[in-house]
Amino acid sequence: MGFEVDNTFRVLEASLNGSLARQKIIAHNVSNINTPGFKRFLVDFEEQLANPQRNPAQLPLKVTRARHISIPADEDFEVTRDLSPGLRADGNNVNLEQEMSLMVKNNVYFNAALNQINKKIAVRKYVLSDGRG
Repeated sequence: MGFEVDNTFRVLEASLNGSLARQKIIAHNVSNINTPGFKRFLVDFEEQLANPQRNPAQLPLKVTRARHISIPADEDFEVTRDLSPGLRADGNNVNLEQEMSLMVKNNVYFNAALNQINKKIAVRKYVLSDGRG
């Protein structure tokens, strides 16, 4: 006996994927901190999730079976480039403190979404066990 995946699970799944995409971008920015002329990248998936026309959880799913769920790829989230000049003479605009701050914030966001998924699963397990577990 399974359970139907509701829209909340889809939004939480998209949130986890967006957070993963952001983590990869932050790591890419940090790895290029000493590259002259490098301009940092950004991922703003929260805005995309809030926009129903671009929200992966709201889009029709392409599946082979009725119970399959497609997982949005990192490429589903818009990546932008910060073309600001930055404070360095070499044109690189990566600020390590700013990137580390974003990484911590992103980690908190990821863990919050993961906790919500775990809570929803725990409730469903409890219901499926008729309250005996």
